[in-house]
Amino acid sequence: MERYLFFFLMSGSCMYFFYKIYRRIRYIRLGRPAQHTDRPLERLKYFAVNVLGQKKIRRYPLFGLCHACIMYGFVILLPGIPNMAAERLFNTGIPFVGKNALYLFVKDLFIILVIAGITGCLLRRMIKKPEWLKNNTEAIGLLLLIFTIVLTEALYHGTNLALQLGGGKLWPAPLAGALSDFFVNKPPEVIGTAASIFWWAHFLAIFSLLWIVPNSKHLHLLFAPFNTYWHSLEHRGAIKPIELEGATDEKAGVHKMEDFTWKQLFEAYTCTKCGRCNDQCPAHQSGEPVKPKPLQGRFRKHIEERAPLLLKQKSRQDIKLAAAEQAILKKNIIGDVYKKDFIWGCAMCGSCEEACPVSVEHTPKIIAMRRHLVLAKKDYSDEMRQFFSNIKSHGNPWGVARHDNNCWSASSGNKAIAGSNLAEYVFFAGCAASFDPKAGRAAAALNNMMRKAGLSFTTLGADEWCCGETARRMGHEALFQQIAKNNIRKWNQLGVRKIITSCAHCYNTLKNEYPQFGGNWEVIHHSVLLAGLLKEGRLKPTKNNNTTITYHDPCYLGRYNDVYREPREILRALPGVRLLEMQRSENWSFCCGAGGGRFWTKAVSENLIAAGRVQQVVATGASVLCTACPYCQMLMEETAACRGMQEQIQVLDIAELLEMAM
Repeated sequence: MERYLFFFLMSGSCMYFFYKIYRRIRYIRLGRPAQHTDRPLERLKYFAVNVLGQKKIRRYPLFGLCHACIMYGFVILLPGIPNMAAERLFNTGIPFVGKNALYLFVKDLFIILVIAGITGCLLRRMIKKPEWLKNNTEAIGLLLLIFTIVLTEALYHGTNLALQLGGGKLWPAPLAGALSDFFVNKPPEVIGTAASIFWWAHFLAIFSLLWIVPNSKHLHLLFAPFNTYWHSLEHRGAIKPIELEGATDEKAGVHKMEDFTWKQLFEAYTCTKCGRCNDQCPAHQSGEPVKPKPLQGRFRKHIEERAPLLLKQKSRQDIKLAAAEQAILKKNIIGDVYKKDFIWGCAMCGSCEEACPVSVEHTPKIIAMRRHLVLAKKDYSDEMRQFFSNIKSHGNPWGVARHDNNCWSASSGNKAIAGSNLAEYVFFAGCAASFDPKAGRAAAALNNMMRKAGLSFTTLGADEWCCGETARRMGHEALFQQIAKNNIRKWNQLGVRKIITSCAHCYNTLKNEYPQFGGNWEVIHHSVLLAGLLKEGRLKPTKNNNTTITYHDPCYLGRYNDVYREPREILRALPGVRLLEMQRSENWSFCCGAGGGRFWTKAVSENLIAAGRVQQVVATGASVLCTACPYCQMLMEETAACRGMQEQIQVLDIAELLEMAM
């Protein structure tokens, strides 16, 4: 009878589990096609680092260790489950598992580690819970369920050992051997009853898990490894282009669930709802109405509502849906699932993706929604409308006619490209340096440093056109591609080979996105260039500034392009400079709040991200904030002035600091 009951419960639980997974896969397949199986060796390497190596989890070392114990324990203990069933129901074990001394030892060791890991996770939730980690019945219940599974397995094997002749000890299984001491010298029928209780408790807990996991965030136990393997291998600073043919009709970007790719739908089920993305998101941490966590949570809920109705319509074309079902199908991603403030509030800094332990990619979804609003709906703010108009008419967001000399270059002594007289480098100043005096200071300082070092460089002068970075991140892919293709054609005709830029946004776009359209040059950020010139001895700072400095990592330079070392090398090479790091620095740096078009759409007084970063700067006690991006410099300087902190902190570009030390 026991066998029949066991197989009845097991069959029902497994059938339910696989049916639910099958349904989810059908939902996911409603998304558009996407290629995520190329370059298998690179994918395996990424998988090894982030799944096997638990790279993202290790940021919190103690919790990371607890999580690793549970994850690896689950893998190690898996073969023991069918063996435990076979031993009781059929009085036989699985070869190389049931009587294997090494496996018995390793299994007991990992039962101990899993129990320790679960205990650590529970204590963390009860005693020292991070703000981003939300307690709920589901999370605590699942931890207790896993605890029950591993503990009852150990207790069951302990009772089995106690029933053996002589009772008790079996050296390969130290935990089971220790637990058997509690049952030695007890009547066999008592031990047998205890064994039955532990065995059934073990499998009932497993069957419960099969019912809970498909309907909870813990579906990531199954989906996360696949999502990590299928993670995009494109450069993280490059947005995937779209075909412009038909890009202005209703199909541009995404407006409905099925407009997303299957991989993006898959991510909604992969999300663990842990909250690490909220913890790192500068907008959320600053009190703005942006939370990356609901980006996946709301999407999953919407899929669960919409996908079954789409499948129902697909199976029967003549089916008539109820009014409530029709209302669900009329829901749009933009407006109904996500509010526009949420979509436009993102700074595109990539902090959420840096933090996500299961490699969910948030920003491509937001870019896709922005593309629909801009290209299909023409639904965007007056500030954006003016921005796009200025780019189209004047080639820069300021809407100012460009001349050979702008802000920084009036006394540069360098001529624009003329004919075939092409220098080794082209200095691409960028719009900010050309039209804003604050950013112009940094470009002028860089110009002077390059001349001192004897670099052969020239400029594009009046022919320099915006790179299009901000237009692209605002969602205007058509405008970006037009700009990029025109620039590439012109620069290739001029024979440009190497480009220097002091703008992190220009650097990222020219280096990582222009190659999508045939623009392949060596692109060098000015911090990397200056660090190299210092190493070569072509620049020798001698003046002692006796200054305390903190450095702000621009997102598009650091997080997107891994340029962390060179700016710090420059600062450490300056005589008398003391470098203090902010709490949020390098790949965990806090955005300045300018990215994603926010510099143009959000008033300085309303930019809470910038205000929060300035407060973090002041907290270090440094008198100078150094950065290596004109947008960071301009916004932080304006924010400090707006908040009355201009006397406490001076904002300078790294090139300005170097020039002051020469």
